[in-house]
Amino acid sequence: MNTPPPGEQMARMITGYWMSQGVYVAAKLELADHIARGTRTVGELATLTNSNADALFRLLRALASIGVFAETETQTFENTPLSELLRRDVPDSQWAMAVMMCEEHFATWGDLLHTVRTGEAAFRKQYGQPIFEYLAQNPEQAKIFDAAMTSIHGRETAAMLDAFDFSKFKHVMDIGGGNGSMLSQIVAKYPNVRGTVVDLPHVV
Repeated sequence: MNTPPPGEQMARMITGYWMSQGVYVAAKLELADHIARGTRTVGELATLTNSNADALFRLLRALASIGVFAETETQTFENTPLSELLRRDVPDSQWAMAVMMCEEHFATWGDLLHTVRTGEAAFRKQYGQPIFEYLAQNPEQAKIFDAAMTSIHGRETAAMLDAFDFSKFKHVMDIGGGNGSMLSQIVAKYPNVRGTVVDLPHVV
């Protein structure tokens, strides 16, 4: 396998956010969901998402070049295994992660220099408060955060249940357990175990 020259590797690193923002826009517009429901032409998608058709076409072609969507006919697209993960209603959906990471977190990472120089969390500088206080006051963002956390941590629960026997315990507590998705699977497998999720009031 040929390794790209350092200049090309560095260029990819520098422009990496182009790709992540393209994925974000596709997620935010719910393009994968619209396509899954049968809307596949750029014109139709532009109407549904209140977008500029030419700009949307350029976005879809750019994403298709990296395997997110596929152009089957001129200005007609279908989902790929990658774009399927941007649907909101599928197992292992990455929709929430794409939205969360490329909204508040994108703005925060843009202020990384401030954090490195001062030690202050960039999120507080950007939004005037720590992240969990922000989420407590912004319920829609909090829902997206919870869904994103589930998409990260939900996949290992089955392996954990295979590897560890919880039947020896009477009571299991998940500290910072979010929406309780992991604990619910534990008590489902071990009905005699009592489960308690402990988290911030707005999460509970």
